[in-house]
Amino acid sequence: MAEKIIINIKEDGAVEVKTHGFKGKACMKSSQFIEEALGTITSTRKTAEFYSEELQERVRVSRG
Repeated sequence: MAEKIIINIKEDGAVEVKTHGFKGKACMKSSQFIEEALGTITSTRKTAEFYSEELQERVRVSRG
């Protein structure tokens, strides 16, 4: 899944920021600059992607 940030501005002026495709704490880091620019955060909800580990590749090479 491609990483993206979705910003939804509601009729009452409230702004909702959603991230998709980020794993672990990267989702919060990716949208932090937007949240700081907008002002006070009224609520935060972490999705399952937040609790997913970032993918890491390990390779073991042996000669034998």
